[in-house]
Amino acid sequence: MLDVLCVIDTRFTGGTPAAMGSDIAVFLEAGLQVGVAGVRSAYLADMPDGWSSKVSEVMADDRLHWIEPQEGGAVAAETVFLHHPMTFFCGIETPLPLRAKRVCLVAHHLPFRADGSMQYDPIATARRIHRKTGATPEWLPVSGVCRAQLDAFRPFIRLSALDWPNVFDVGAWEPRREPFSGGSLVIGRHSRPDPLKWPDRAADVRASLPNLPGGEIRVMGCPRAEMAKLGVDMSAWKVLEFDEEPVAGFLDGLDVFAYHYHRAYSECFGRTVAEAMLMKAVCVLDPRLEPTFGNLAVYCPPEDTAQMITRLQGDPVAARALASRAREEITRRHGTSSVMPRLAALQAKTPQPAIAQPAAERTIPRHLIAKKLIGMVRRREYFEWQIAARAQSRE
Repeated sequence: MLDVLCVIDTRFTGGTPAAMGSDIAVFLEAGLQVGVAGVRSAYLADMPDGWSSKVSEVMADDRLHWIEPQEGGAVAAETVFLHHPMTFFCGIETPLPLRAKRVCLVAHHLPFRADGSMQYDPIATARRIHRKTGATPEWLPVSGVCRAQLDAFRPFIRLSALDWPNVFDVGAWEPRREPFSGGSLVIGRHSRPDPLKWPDRAADVRASLPNLPGGEIRVMGCPRAEMAKLGVDMSAWKVLEFDEEPVAGFLDGLDVFAYHYHRAYSECFGRTVAEAMLMKAVCVLDPRLEPTFGNLAVYCPPEDTAQMITRLQGDPVAARALASRAREEITRRHGTSSVMPRLAALQAKTPQPAIAQPAAERTIPRHLIAKKLIGMVRRREYFEWQIAARAQSRE
């Protein structure tokens, strides 16, 4: 029997496999027997088959056991972590029978989009997991914002009192320079090249990465084709492919990490923001991220970004103090030292209180949930056969 089994669609890029990898590294160092099972879901139908670069990086550790889902035999583990609810809401292709003491679904994704429409139904997700694995999952939110949304679905889902936030090996995120200490101003951002990670209007894209006197713009991970369709002029940017450089090194070269995103998108946590804070880049963020990061950043709409950065330039001492405070707080909240105590609490069935988070949005009323579910059905986004048909049409 494995101590821990992690289940993920291996085509995932970005924060989900990075968060899983951080957990796995801690489990392995603690001497646990850890396995990874790969599944395929219609959610990532647009992605190429195989392992993403981030999953390949995780699987490079030869202490890991690779589990191939097969018809028939069950996988035995003390604790199972299913990663990303959209994987299981959209349905996995091959059943993965589980024989485990506890099966947990790590909610890296919010049920509702920023425009209020529903992305997945947690109740249906739990049922689809049971049908494919034989287990009823316990939900582990990665943030207070996520917990607030999932709380609306109790008692029809098993919502843990324990949060499962992203963690970082802080020793691997050691900045070598202070922001606003060089001759030039470097503004940049890093994310997977998903259009939803970017503003959906050309004017907002340009404003969120302002071309200021004596400055330069660096971007790692850019949906070039979509930006070109919007009419965004990228000629003054230094654009790198997603993860073309080590993320820590790229972020260490920035004075300002500027991050705004699509009006219809919701960030469940914002791992790339936390990474920037660990590398002491001063973060100028979309105001929708304030419930997660509070006073660790400054917030403004895209059109005010240039003014905000100019203000930071005018008081570099205060800007560096903000960067230092953000690094210290992210280290405290999200260091790897929290993982094994949380696992012990989870296994002991005496979960600690949920990690304190800034005030999150109010629980969604039940009648509104019913309306959103009807909307999903009408958009052909609810039933697995609808999702599969949409996925096939995109291929």
